Amino acid sequence: MYGRFLVLFALMITGYILAKKKIFDSNTTHAINRFIVYFAYPCLLVEKISALKMETSTFINFIIVLILSTILFYLGYGIAYLYGRARKFPRENANVAEFAMASPNDGFMGFPIALLFFGDMGLLFMLAHNSALNLYFFTLGISMMKRNKDEKKKISFGSIFKAGAHLIMNPNIVALIAGLILCSAGVKLPVPFEDYLLYIGNVATPMAMIYIGTSLAKSNFMEIIKNKRIIECCLMKLIWLPLITYGIMIFLPVSNIIKITCILGSCFPTAATVPMLAEQEQQDSRLGSEILFLSTIFSVVTIPMTIQLIKLFIK
Repeated sequence: MYGRFLVLFALMITGYILAKKKIFDSNTTHAINRFIVYFAYPCLLVEKISALKMETSTFINFIIVLILSTILFYLGYGIAYLYGRARKFPRENANVAEFAMASPNDGFMGFPIALLFFGDMGLLFMLAHNSALNLYFFTLGISMMKRNKDEKKKISFGSIFKAGAHLIMNPNIVALIAGLILCSAGVKLPVPFEDYLLYIGNVATPMAMIYIGTSLAKSNFMEIIKNKRIIECCLMKLIWLPLITYGIMIFLPVSNIIKITCILGSCFPTAATVPMLAEQEQQDSRLGSEILFLSTIFSVVTIPMTIQLIKLFIK
């Protein structure tokens, strides 16, 4: 198991070195990000999901994962909010800290790790988890980022419609729908087109890990490690919330793949969307980036531990 992680994190280190040596500049990393999100991952998802045998039980489990994940995200935010209040986080950036604690990187890290350790079915259900995360981002997440603003826009039908359209048009959601349609209809892709999607999709995992490495190169580790609040947020994100999720899921009368997906999905470091949305709403994006950075470093240890815990107690 750890050999596989060694490869993944070796790719992250490769990205870090390439960025430090100025071989990858900010324009290159931005282009890599867009290529992965808007093209490589959608190709991977269509190719993998269209090849699955979609039985009724699989579809029902997919919907259960979507619903349970949504509930767990909102519960996680509630815990993060109460923790921030108890620890008296400063009002000006408590919203970013709470958002960072409750938002896992189940896309860039979740997709390749779920595929690597739990196969195509693991990828399918992690996509359901990611769909719930996107719903959380564009509902409660946006509201959270606007919390400190004096002038708050009223919720209207137009704003709800716009948020819904934005969610549905996410390339990964479009790829999911396309893959499910092809899978349900039993349509087999032409071999050249299937090979094309396979080749592009196979690039997604290494490039995603390299991209994460390039993003880490922008931060000063020694400076961040001295900030106790950032360490607290990372411990909540990587240890306490996954343990709470584990305690909830282990006793629920659902299939093992659902338990695995929800527990695994909770253990990833902070999502890159956190500092992006914080910057968009003129909040403390630096704090979000620093929590993302340190939680990603710590996840080198905590993710293998979580997978080992899953394999020990969920057969």
